[in-house]
Amino acid sequence: MRSRRPGTKGTEWLLIKKQDDAVVKGFDIDQYDESALTGRSMADIAGDQGSAQWTSSRPASRGAVKAPWLADAIAKFDRKNKKKPTTEDTEKGKIKKNEKDKAVGGSTGPVAAPRNRKAASVLPVPSVVKDLDGALKRAMPSAIHPMLATSIDDPFDDPEWLFEIKWDGYRAIAFIAKGKVRLVSRNQNDLTAQFSELQNIPGSIKADTAILDGEIAALDEQGRSSFSLMQQRTGIRQGGRRTGSRQDLPVLYYVFDLLYLDGYDLRRVSLEQRKELLAQITGAAGPVRYSDHFPQGKALFDVARQKGLEGILAKRRNSVYEERRSREWLKIKITRTVDCVIGGYTDPEGSREYFGSLVLGLYDKHRELIHVGQAGTGFDQAMLKQIWQVLKKRETKVSPFPHGVEALREVHWVKPELVAEIKFSEWTHETADGGMKLRAPVFLGLREDKNPKECVLP
Repeated sequence: MRSRRPGTKGTEWLLIKKQDDAVVKGFDIDQYDESALTGRSMADIAGDQGSAQWTSSRPASRGAVKAPWLADAIAKFDRKNKKKPTTEDTEKGKIKKNEKDKAVGGSTGPVAAPRNRKAASVLPVPSVVKDLDGALKRAMPSAIHPMLATSIDDPFDDPEWLFEIKWDGYRAIAFIAKGKVRLVSRNQNDLTAQFSELQNIPGSIKADTAILDGEIAALDEQGRSSFSLMQQRTGIRQGGRRTGSRQDLPVLYYVFDLLYLDGYDLRRVSLEQRKELLAQITGAAGPVRYSDHFPQGKALFDVARQKGLEGILAKRRNSVYEERRSREWLKIKITRTVDCVIGGYTDPEGSREYFGSLVLGLYDKHRELIHVGQAGTGFDQAMLKQIWQVLKKRETKVSPFPHGVEALREVHWVKPELVAEIKFSEWTHETADGGMKLRAPVFLGLREDKNPKECVLP
């Protein structure tokens, strides 16, 4: 944790023990005052200059950023669930436990990272994978279309659902085989070459072959994923090359699903069991992070809102993996964002250079591009120039909007090929025909992983 107390050296560690199968009923840590290392009491240790100093033999991950808010969230859930499970609770069905989970191992925490690929190939897990309902022995698929969540407005609590942090980066499927990884975006573009530090993903996964679902994310100093930082890291693609890419900004791969493992297709296995396996094969070092889940959606939503995160995801515990948008997975956003098609840009005013604002649109049910507003903020000088160069190559004399842009002046139309992620405060109904417009839109970045035809009116 980053220390907030004045006078401290800047780094503190917080260890949080969750309720699990190893809990000893009636154990009270406060009864034990002695150090496990020296046997001395806290009074003996206080002020002693010779107290034990801990060092780590594990090399630090390049650019790793801690997320103290996530530790806060875990602590909050543990405080709300102090009651330990009893035999009576289990018998009454108050605590649901799948017997097959016990066969898998019963722990949701990650195991230590393998020291080498040879050690990683020896697994206790696959011996029980074949007995899981829905597991199919088959060759590894070469392509996966990610399962997508449906948007809803309000968080909720339900024992049949689990809840995760929503990371704001690039969705990516990782195919692991022969000690190498191939990263593929949601629209089937190969991302492997863009992220050199992620080529070591196989070293963090205890498997010979696997398919993972996750999010490539760049984190700010508070450990929050930032799409703006991701945009700076990848730069802007112009033709066959990228400009403005900042390779000094590191990324991590947050994994939240396991679709294939050492000869077995797991897409028809329940989500909870897939995540159970994923936690066991994910190491604690390297560029991979296991994205944990929580039992209360409302509490996690509150923490996410306090920390300025994009939102949370709700996933049905027994859901199978569907390669389409589904209501078995739901997304509840805090920061309202929308992916819009760029249909044009306006001239700059005053001292501003390159362009004034982006003209934004979304497709309606008739597949016509409808004007939903302009975004003129969210750019720095370098970004203005890079995006303007991309727009200039797509200029056209024909407006991509069939109507609704009559009031705009001095617009340079562009082919509707680019997608921008836009943050906004709310939808307004400003036009006489009831057309919707974005209020206070702010540009966050270009979404190369999104197809313009997917950008539709809500």
